[in-house]
Amino acid sequence: MSSWQLLSAEIMQWQQPLQFWWRDDDAVADTPALQKMLKLAQDYSIAVHLAVIPAALETSLNTLKSAANKPYSYVLQHGFDHNSYALPEQRKIELGGTQDCQLLLQKLQRGNHLLAAVFDRQYLNILVPPWNRIADDLALLLPDNGYRKLSILGTAKQRDQDFQLNVHIDIINWKQRAFAGEAAVLDKIIAHLRDKRLNLDSASIKPCGLMTHHLDHDPQCWHFLQKFFTFCQQHPQIEWLSGQDLFDN
Repeated sequence: MSSWQLLSAEIMQWQQPLQFWWRDDDAVADTPALQKMLKLAQDYSIAVHLAVIPAALETSLNTLKSAANKPYSYVLQHGFDHNSYALPEQRKIELGGTQDCQLLLQKLQRGNHLLAAVFDRQYLNILVPPWNRIADDLALLLPDNGYRKLSILGTAKQRDQDFQLNVHIDIINWKQRAFAGEAAVLDKIIAHLRDKRLNLDSASIKPCGLMTHHLDHDPQCWHFLQKFFTFCQQHPQIEWLSGQDLFDN
């Protein structure tokens, strides 16, 4: 059986709606790649949730507020400046490392207010840490500072927590900075769905998160997204969440 057939077989075993959501990172301006992504969202009626870097925001990103784009695009907060403040032994991290928690909170609040002012109801109080990394002590302070969800890259070893709305499927191989490959991505989706189905706990009801980076897509990334979204249209039990519905998970 092909990977597409195996994914169909997994979907058919679900007795309830199978929920997905789409997060795209590093948005700051209107670009041809952004327009290509927004066209996909419109064509398939699937909302894309853009993690926007507040300190790098350009006025051209106001294209999200057009009548055509507004129903299918939402804005999340992607840290503040997307710079790394890692300690010598750490991997890249903005929300941690050498930065003090209170200083970080002040910067995050500035970014939060900016995005809310520009995008109004399209903005959702969901924090997406650059590189999907955040210091544990800072993460604990987020609910009391206005954030309703934290979104990182979930792993098979760690269950999504109640406050988290994670992504799980990365379509890019970052070592090669290229599409990870159709079979590899589909196998990851199948494994994630099977794990959710067989482990009926609080994490199992959370949607499966698709993560993309429109500025880093090669032609194979775009081709896969079109093929995957077409596949999803053929399975009525697949439900794509958007906007305020994300807060119910």
